[in-house]
Parts: sequence; structure tokens; C-alpha cells
Amino acid sequence: MQFSVLGPLTVHVDDRPVTLTGTKPRLLLAVLLLSPGRTVATSRLVDGLWPESPPTSAVRNLRTYVHRLRQTLDRGGDSAGRLVHDGTGYHLRVDEDELDLLRFRRLADEARRAARGDRPEAAADLFDRAVELWGGYPLEDLTDLGTDLGATVTALREQHREMTTELIDLRLRLGQPARVIPSLRRMVAEEPLDERRQAQLVTALTLEGRVAEALAAYQQARRGIVDELGVDPGPTLQGALQTALDADSAEIRQPSGWPAVVGAGPPGSPPSPQALPMKPPSLVGRDTTAGQLRAIAEGIADPADADEHAGVVLVSGAPGVGKSSFSVTSGYDLADLFPDGQLFVSFDSGDEPPRGSGELIRELLVELGVPLTDVSEDIRERSAVLRCALAGRRLLLIIDDVDCAQQVRPLLPGAGRSLVLINSRQRLLDLDVGWRLTLGALDRADAVELLATIAGERRVREQPEVFGRIAAACDQLPLALRIVGSRIVTQPDVALPGFAAHLEDEENRLSELSVGDISVRDSLSVSYRALDVDARRALHALARAGSSITSSSAVEILRLPRQEANRMVEHLIQHNLLVPVDSGDPGERFHLPELLRLFARECVDAHGRPLSAAGTADRGVRAGRPAHHDPGVAT
Repeated sequence: MQFSVLGPLTVHVDDRPVTLTGTKPRLLLAVLLLSPGRTVATSRLVDGLWPESPPTSAVRNLRTYVHRLRQTLDRGGDSAGRLVHDGTGYHLRVDEDELDLLRFRRLADEARRAARGDRPEAAADLFDRAVELWGGYPLEDLTDLGTDLGATVTALREQHREMTTELIDLRLRLGQPARVIPSLRRMVAEEPLDERRQAQLVTALTLEGRVAEALAAYQQARRGIVDELGVDPGPTLQGALQTALDADSAEIRQPSGWPAVVGAGPPGSPPSPQALPMKPPSLVGRDTTAGQLRAIAEGIADPADADEHAGVVLVSGAPGVGKSSFSVTSGYDLADLFPDGQLFVSFDSGDEPPRGSGELIRELLVELGVPLTDVSEDIRERSAVLRCALAGRRLLLIIDDVDCAQQVRPLLPGAGRSLVLINSRQRLLDLDVGWRLTLGALDRADAVELLATIAGERRVREQPEVFGRIAAACDQLPLALRIVGSRIVTQPDVALPGFAAHLEDEENRLSELSVGDISVRDSLSVSYRALDVDARRALHALARAGSSITSSSAVEILRLPRQEANRMVEHLIQHNLLVPVDSGDPGERFHLPELLRLFARECVDAHGRPLSAAGTADRGVRAGRPAHHDPGVAT
């Protein structure tokens, strides 16, 4: 049996279509297929089938639709036992070769591994195979998808968009611009304000020798951006223009680095890569910190300063405060100070163990145009080559998702006027940095403003009290606010008070703070897994005691001698899980964020023992990511 969701919802057996009639049974199948290999809770199925107001008979009706779906599978020549009930919900058994969504994810993962392994041709072919699986927009034949299902479909479309961006970059790197120009023409027509796509089109036309068309494409893109947004194009599109202008007066040399010629200088000069991820949505509530960072950057870039050493800034904060968004947005805003390029690397590898330092150094060297034949496997030699490549240059480098100081030290430059932004959930007190910027939750007004940028300013003006309640229930945490904002976009105004009340219920809150493959619970679990068992026990004890803690109360709550209790509190502060409060009262005071408190209370078994993120009781073995990673292992 073959199921398809990357386009209209279809079911086939031996190339024969299987007809499933009725809106509700088709919605049921869609919800199950978008959670392949997982049980979907009955409550979530009810929300998916009746997104606004489920009838009192919803569960009974759901059983009827399940029965009809089983009958359809049986008549189609499949087994009715494919759809099973396990007590909490329903599970549709589907193999990877039976569902286009699973094949798409596997091919995309294989393509990215091939790209990281310097096999661009294989990576591009795998991406092409993944693209061919898409027959349109996901579930485009279904209407009234509701908030959760609609958000999942939106996330899938964003994954497809990111994948096509990577594929086009690979084709440009391989010197195959003609293969992507037609599709780029279509994409920029659909999204004329997407500067990354516009830059790819200008670059592709330049590489193809069609420089006049490249310059015309830039002018058209610029007019649209200025007319719609009132600003000039950013550094990525301007870098593509400069390449076209250089090619107009001299024969362009195809670079060996990555990505292609976007942002390259004149022939023979080192590449000036603009390799930042897509600029995040509008940044709210970080004006003071952004001003501090610009002052730091201007000091580093100032040629009148005789001290030519790179500046390193640590951006730390609790899970979900928006460290990556802040740094990437700042990277775009500060690009004028660092004309030799802007780079981004991350230790994060999804569900896999973190990437090695050697792998990230190799990635940076390729971005900087260093031939792979010159890249040693020895981590110390790689680090030395990287320092030489960075020396004397004015670059901005963002290193994301850093777990420990040992991990990041080999990537830091020496001489030069570069700025390095290190993003970490921990305060990394053992890492020498020039400046430390700590991000916290937003204040109430900024939190509501962030919701307004997503849900609409009119709705916030009309229901300020409701949006204030929603912001408070989100702990004014940017990740939670963005999740909820994306969910309430499709909520009718009349439903918002009920949605706020549901979110305020502690039993519902963490489950509601999820959309697509993003959730507050998953974000918190990463920091939780980084704690040893003693720290987890301390976190659980503090969570049971409440959100406000003092040095004296910590001794009583943790049942530890004062020195050990103080050390444990300091340990949790270093992980940005406890927040020092400047209250002016005698004695130190700390705050345990509400969402973290709720999460910690979930992570105990019936006997009060700490659970791992997988839901099993700890037995004294550290779970999740190790505290330190060997930078000498080049992957």
C-alpha cells in the first residue's frame, strides 16, 4: 500500500487508487499519516477532526470513522489490523517505503550527510529525488485543517523550501546554473521579497555568463524590496550584485569554495562568504542588548584601534529565549562592519550526537576557500590552518549550540578584526571571552508585542487583556510566544478567551506549547538531559517548593549543608535554569521559570525519582549529551 501526503491525500494498492470518502475519515487518515510510527492521542484526533467545537459525541464519532477507515483498507486489499488502538489513541502502522513523507525525510537526511562529507554531486542527486516526491502542497485537497494540522503542513512546506535552497546552492557549487535558472525564475515570481532566492538567481545568471540579465534581475528585485519594505537589499543580495558587476568587467573564476560565488570578491581574491541562515522574523525586546553588541562590534572593527585581536562574545540564556535568532539577526545588522564575510556553524545535529569540532573547522575552511587537500585530519593542525585563514580578515562568525568550552576553543581565531558570537545554554565560565551577554524572558509589553507581530496588531488592540494572559501563560518566553502566535493565527477572535483559559491550566500548558516538530517541552528536555542525577534531584525539589527561592530556603529545600546547597544553586544558575533576581532584599534570591517548574514536576516517577528525558528512572548514569566532547576527533 502507498500513502501520499506531499500533495493531495491519496492511497494506492498496486497502483490502483483506493477511494476514501467523507471529509472526516480523510482528515483522520491525514492526522495519522503526519505522525508516522507514533500513537496519536484520542484528544489530538478529536481536535484535528473538529478544530473549533467538537460535538459531545466526538469520541463515539471518532470510533465510527476509525471503523470506516479500517473497512476501506480491508476492501483495498490491505489489512484492517494496520490501524490499531493502544489505550491512549490510535496508531497507523506504515513502513518507510509506503509513505512519501518518510521517504522524503530519509532522502533529505542522506543528502545532507553527503554534502557534509564533501560529496556534492551525490547530495544534489539525493535532493532531486526528494523534490520529485512532492506533487503539490501537502494535503492541498483538504480544507479546514485546523490549527495543529495546519501548523504541521506549514512546517513541512518550510522544510521543502529549505531543502530546495540547499539543492540550488549545490547546483551552483557544481557549476550547473542552467539546471536551476528556470525553477529560480518561478520561485522569485512567487516570493519576490525572498532575498536569498533573488541572490541565487542573480548568481546563477552570472555563472551562466548572462551578466546583463543578472543585473536586470537585481534591479527588479531591488525595486520590489524598496517599494514594499522601504529598505535597501541586505548583504546577501548586494554580494550577488557585486559578483555580477565584477564579472561584467573581468572573466569570473569559478571558486572551489562554498557557497558558489555568492558574495565573492574580484577574481583571485579570497571569498567573502555570506553564509548566515535565513534572517529570523522581527526581533522584539532586545534593543538594549543589540545596542551593547553593536558598540562591541564597532570597537573591534575600528581601524584606529591598534589592538588587532578577534573579539569573542558569549550569548547565553535559558532554553527558548531566542539566542540563535538574536545572533543571526545581529549578524545581518552588523554585516557592514565585517565586509570579509559572515559565517555560521552549529554543533547541533538533530537527534544525533553533537557534531565534532574537527567537522565544523573543516566546514569553515571550505567556506573560506581553503582547498580540501590542504585540510589535515589532525585537529591541532586544522585549528592552526583556520587561525591563519582568519588572520587579518574582518569576519563575523556565529558558533551555535555550544555545550562546553572544550568544544569551541579550537574554532576561535587569533589575530584579525573578527567578531565571534558563541551561543550556549550554559554560561561557560571556563571559557575566556571578551564579553558576556545573557538573554532572559521578555517583559510583559514586549511579549505582547511579539504576539502582535505574529497574530496581528488589530487583534491585540481589540483584546489586550486576553493577549496579556496568553503572554503570561507562556512565561514571556520567545519560543513559547512564537509557537502560540502561530497557533492563534487561525483561531477566531471569539475562541481566544477559551484558548487563554486552556493555556493557563497547568495540566494543559506544556502540551499546548507545541506546533509541528517544535515544542517547549523538547527544548527544555535538552537542558534537562545535560544535568547529572544530583542536579536533577535538586531541580525537582526546587520545582516542588515554588518559583521563588533564596539562599536560605535552598538549604532547607535541598536538605544539604549550606556550602553544598550553594554549590548546587550555582550549578543550576550556570545552566541558566535558575535566574538570579535583583530584588534589593538582603540575601540572594532566585527565580525558577514557571514552564521549567512544570516540566521538572513531570520528570519524576511514582516514587519521586528523577526520570530521563525518555521517561525512565535515572540510576546514576548521566543521560543525553555528555558534558564534554573530544575536539581531537575529526568527523
